[in-house]
Amino acid sequence: MSRVIVLFTLLFACTTPSVYAQDATGYVVERIEVRGNHKTKADIILRSLPIHKGDRLTPGRLDASRESLYRTRLFRTVHVAPKPGTEQGKAVLVVYVDEKRFGDVGVSFEYTELDGFGLAADAYHVNLGGEGKTVGVAYSHGERLQRFGFSYTDPWLNSGYTSLHVKGHFSRADRDMYRSPDPQKRGLYDVDRIGGAVGLGKPIGEKYRLVARYALDQVRINDFDEPDVFISGPEFTREIISALGRTPISTFGIELYRQPASRFWGGAAGFDLNFRLDFAPGALGTNASYLRSRVEAYRHFATLPGQTLSVGGRAGLIAGSPPFFERFYLDGENQLRGFERRAIGPEGGTEFVSIEGVYAIATRPIGRLYCFAEWAAIRRPVAAFHRRDSNGTYGIGALLFNRVDISYGLKRGTLIVKFHRFGGINLGL
Repeated sequence: MSRVIVLFTLLFACTTPSVYAQDATGYVVERIEVRGNHKTKADIILRSLPIHKGDRLTPGRLDASRESLYRTRLFRTVHVAPKPGTEQGKAVLVVYVDEKRFGDVGVSFEYTELDGFGLAADAYHVNLGGEGKTVGVAYSHGERLQRFGFSYTDPWLNSGYTSLHVKGHFSRADRDMYRSPDPQKRGLYDVDRIGGAVGLGKPIGEKYRLVARYALDQVRINDFDEPDVFISGPEFTREIISALGRTPISTFGIELYRQPASRFWGGAAGFDLNFRLDFAPGALGTNASYLRSRVEAYRHFATLPGQTLSVGGRAGLIAGSPPFFERFYLDGENQLRGFERRAIGPEGGTEFVSIEGVYAIATRPIGRLYCFAEWAAIRRPVAAFHRRDSNGTYGIGALLFNRVDISYGLKRGTLIVKFHRFGGINLGL
C-alpha cells in the first residue's frame, strides 16, 4: 500500500502544468530524487542515469534514463518524471523504482535454426549487497546443443565507473559440414568447448562502453563422420581431420558498443553499434595466430507513428590462419533473414558482409510486422584462389512479443526463426 501511495504522490507532483506540459524541455536539473529503493543504494541508481545535476532536460534524455535503469535488471518498474524546482527554469527529476527482491528466474522452450528445439533455464541474483552486482547460471539442452554457463558482474568496481565481468562455460554441439537432405553429402562432427573469460569495462562518453577481456578455451573436435560425396572439394574435410583432438584458444579482445536505442532492436529511432576485435597469439598456446574483427551497425529512423525504418548490416575480417571453427559462418549471431543456416558459404569464411533494410510497423501488444530486403557475401582463401559465395532476398516477417523473430524470404520461399524462446516462464522476483 505504501508503494501505491508514493507512486500516486509522485505522479501528482510531476503533473504540474508548467513543467509536465513541456516535458520540462530546456529546464535545468536542480537535483535528482530517488524513491522506492529499499535495498539498492541511491548512488547505484544515480550512476546508472545518463543525466546528472546541472544537465538540461529533454524528452529523449527522460526516455534514455528509463531505458538505462531497465537495462540494469534491478527493477520491476521504473518511473522518471520532472517536477518544479525552487527557481524558474529549474526542475527536480524524480526517479521512482520498484525493486526486484531476488532477480530473474526463467524456464523456456527454445528453437533456433542452428541448434533445433530445446529447453533452457536460468537464474540471476541481480543485486548483491544492494550494489547492483549480478551472479547467474544458465543451462540449455537441445537437439544439437547442450550448454552450461555462469557469470558474475560488478557494474561499479570503483568510483571511476569501471565494471568487472567474469564468465565460464561448457558446451557440446553437433554440426553439419553441409546442409543437405542427403546424409552421404552432409558430413557431421562434434565441437566441445570449455573455458572462461574475464573483462573490464569503462564508459566512453554518455552512450558508448569499452570492454577489454582475456579468454581461454579448450576446443575439442571429435566424432567426425566424413561425407561420401564431396559437394565442393576435399579441402574442408582435410581441415576438420587436421583439427581432430584438443586445441587451446587464447585471445585478448576489446569490444566497443553503443547503448542500444531501445531494449528491443529497432523499437525506437536511434543508432546501434557493436565492434569487436580479438587477437590470438601463437605464443600463448594457440596453434595458429590470427586477428579477427567484427562490426555491426544499424540506424533506426522514425517514420509514421509506431513505424520505423532500420538500415545497416554486419561485416567481419580475419587476418592470419584461424582454425576452421573460428571462421565466420552465416548462422548463430550472424543468422540471416530468409536464408537457411549456412546456405551461403557453408564452409565459413575469413571475410563476410551482410546488409539489410527493415521497415517495421508496431502491432501492440503482439509485437511488430515488417518487410525486409537483404544481401550477404562470404569468402575465404583456398590454396591459390578465393572461394566466394553471395546471395540476396526480400520478404516479410513478424516479431512476436519481442521474443520470436520469424521471417519468410519470398524470393527463396524460406521460413526462418531467427530468435528463440517461444514461450515459458520468466519471472522478476
